[in-house]
Amino acid sequence: MEFKDLELVDLEELLLVFNTSFSDYVVPFHLSLEQLELKIALEKIDMNLSVGVFEFDKLQGFILQARKEENGKHIVYNAGTGINPEYRGKGLVRKMYDFILPVLKEKNADVLTLEVIERNDPAIRAYENLGFKITRKLLCFSGIIELKEKNTAVSIEEMDNFQWKVFQSFWDITPSWQNSNAILTDREKRYKILGAYKDQQLVGYAVYNPIARKVSQIAVDKNYRRQGIGTELFRIIEKLTGGQSVSVNNVDDTSENTAVFLEKGVGLKNWLSQFEMKKEI
Repeated sequence: MEFKDLELVDLEELLLVFNTSFSDYVVPFHLSLEQLELKIALEKIDMNLSVGVFEFDKLQGFILQARKEENGKHIVYNAGTGINPEYRGKGLVRKMYDFILPVLKEKNADVLTLEVIERNDPAIRAYENLGFKITRKLLCFSGIIELKEKNTAVSIEEMDNFQWKVFQSFWDITPSWQNSNAILTDREKRYKILGAYKDQQLVGYAVYNPIARKVSQIAVDKNYRRQGIGTELFRIIEKLTGGQSVSVNNVDDTSENTAVFLEKGVGLKNWLSQFEMKKEI
């Protein structure tokens, strides 16, 4: 077997292994080539930092990785690990990490992070054996938006760019990797940035991906909560979805008010929970 980065990998070959690997996953799913390309673009996956295991020049397993700098630390995110079923039980995930860790250290990486489904006990144990530790629980919501009362005192306007300094002042929790500022930045044209205004003051916002029908971020000024502002943001998102299902992934479970709002106020269901895990290197 040979281990090497994925710089020259054929995406159709990667797609085949990806879909085979996740066909019997805890939550099975299947990507098209277009969806894989979108995942690589949106999550800023770096094929030079990603690693594959090959036998007879044929890809049998992979770890897709991306990198960002945040608060002075270089963080590397595992955006997906997959092994063809017949190659499992051979310690290939550990061997792929053993191969790529020196490369990451050369690039001054400080932290490895990933998400794993809460009930995927074998994967959790495997990552713990590699030195990862659970840092928080993340909730995933999806469903058809169902709203009630309308607040006519709030106006929603599309914004041209991210106003991170103001947005972050509304936060109670830090977004996960896929929804973080560093990942969304430079991808503004892929998103709808919605600002909520009351008396011409920005009091809330939402970042929505119309292609994936995902809400990446939503927050309301602490002084203006429980006034229907989040509801009005979702009212516009509802129009943008055309009545189709929408998702809000990786909500920190310590934000109980957000979870209650998404379930009781918006009508979404918490269909999946994940653990965020990290390893210092």
